[in-house]
Amino acid sequence: MQNNQKYWSLFKDGDREALGKIFQIYYKELYFYGLKIVPIPELVKDVIQEMFVQLWEKRDNLGQVVKVKSYLLVAVRNELIHESKRHYVSEKDSNYLEPFTLTIEDFLINEEDSRHLNERLVVSLNKLSERQREVIMLRFFHNLCFEELAEVLRMNVQSVRNLLFRALEKLRNDLKDIGFHGHDNIELILFALFSKKRL
Repeated sequence: MQNNQKYWSLFKDGDREALGKIFQIYYKELYFYGLKIVPIPELVKDVIQEMFVQLWEKRDNLGQVVKVKSYLLVAVRNELIHESKRHYVSEKDSNYLEPFTLTIEDFLINEEDSRHLNERLVVSLNKLSERQREVIMLRFFHNLCFEELAEVLRMNVQSVRNLLFRALEKLRNDLKDIGFHGHDNIELILFALFSKKRL
């Protein structure tokens, strides 16, 4: 984290290689998150690349950034929402996915038992509201703290806690038949499954 802030400071001072490092560190996460907002790969790639071009061109006017990852996630989120209104995707399109719909490919585990768990989890996750799915992804895939979640989602911290609590309660209730009775089990499973995707 300190290195990332160091790269940010160097980039603001005019170091193009430092911006390249930031791009390398965060591109995969930004792309994965972007696809869940707008499932159009080329548009997501273009938005991320253009965002970094704009960062470089406007570096002298950028304020101090404490949390680089959440800053970039907010920027990508805002731009994709803006662009998606210009590049309207019809829900009748066979390739259309509701924002933050999850698929089995989002969890890279091959063992048969784990695959069954993944399939059940995907079904349960997609029963959640779009906002609940987004907070689950930001928390367990992007590993954001509550303050960062509040920044990305434009909510106060307590509202984020409530949103996440309700989402996890829904998951636990939906998965009771396969052993999710404890308060910690579902969080541990989500951290474990999403962490494998990050590797």
